[in-house]
Amino acid sequence: MNRKTRILKVKAYEVVVPAKPGAINSEIWTSPAPDWDRMPICLLEVYFDDGIVALGEVGRGTRLSDIEPWLRQLPGVEIGGPSLAYLPAAWRSGYRNGLLESNPPALWQSPTPAINGMEIALLDWAGKRLGCRVVDLLGGAVRDWTPVDYWCARQTPDDLVKIVTLARSRGFTGLKTKSRFGDPIVEQVQAIKQAGGRDFGLTIDPMGQWLSPHHALVILQQLEPLGENIRIEDPFPKDRPEFWQRARQVSSIPLVLHAGSIELLRRGLQDRFADDYNCSGGVIEFMTLAHAVEVAGHCCWHGSGIEMGVMQVAHLHAAAAARSCTLHSDFCSPLVRQHTLITWDWPFKDGCLPLPEGPGLGIELDHDAIDKFLQTQATFE
Repeated sequence: MNRKTRILKVKAYEVVVPAKPGAINSEIWTSPAPDWDRMPICLLEVYFDDGIVALGEVGRGTRLSDIEPWLRQLPGVEIGGPSLAYLPAAWRSGYRNGLLESNPPALWQSPTPAINGMEIALLDWAGKRLGCRVVDLLGGAVRDWTPVDYWCARQTPDDLVKIVTLARSRGFTGLKTKSRFGDPIVEQVQAIKQAGGRDFGLTIDPMGQWLSPHHALVILQQLEPLGENIRIEDPFPKDRPEFWQRARQVSSIPLVLHAGSIELLRRGLQDRFADDYNCSGGVIEFMTLAHAVEVAGHCCWHGSGIEMGVMQVAHLHAAAAARSCTLHSDFCSPLVRQHTLITWDWPFKDGCLPLPEGPGLGIELDHDAIDKFLQTQATFE
């Protein structure tokens, strides 16, 4: 990359892609975060003067009108590499403190939600420019296949039997599910183990809604005899480490903290209230979290907002580059959404997902599918 290249234009597509019927909740229940699948998502095509078209995706819940002022600043910007530092100065609002460094240069704060979308696009562009994959830009693939669990939200025991039977038939070895306090969690786990077997993996995510250690300890004691390979993600509020610590003292069931930011991971590591971690965030932020988890002697998986295919694949590259990312990740968008808006066929096998072949992200947008779910679009040049 001896010569800088210039951004010529940016095409943006705002889409809404609902979930498949029955993929989230049983009919009698609602999700802990209802209607999340109806939130808009913006896809980006960034055109460079070297002929490369790179793909990006902005996080769930952002409308095109929210990021339009920021995208208008991009045409004419010179890029010399995949660093975010080449973006306009207005995209930066200060440094973020890191875990192992005081001010890692890749982790500055940004006032725009478009930042993660452009991070993905710059990595895609750099990979295509160099003829390598995004995972190679992140240090190289530790593994070629990333383990993935099946997914659902709140389901009745009867529906869970059907879901786990389907998951098993498709080669999956575990399930992640949501829960609310008061749900028949013991009966749900019994149904899952009945359909999947004692060794079938299960992650239960109450989303911090277990507000009493006393009641939680009763549940944990009831779950322990039901089978191996059960873990609880975010059982308690994240600002009550003493709840987590008390539960870990009396139960062997692992507790997992969803560390969606450096600040949350630091708190979990310092207070020692989690066994392992669900790490997420932007690509470089995830890599920072995963490296810290490794140094601390823990494992993690890569979280997901069940986004479109561009961001899911970017996260897949990051997971494949992280040594600590050995737990089953949440790359379940093709299982849940009606479409991921990319042409890749998502070749799951034996509960694992390989990296796409080809430079950059290794994927292309499916414009016919985008037209079906399109809300609005714009071009900035």
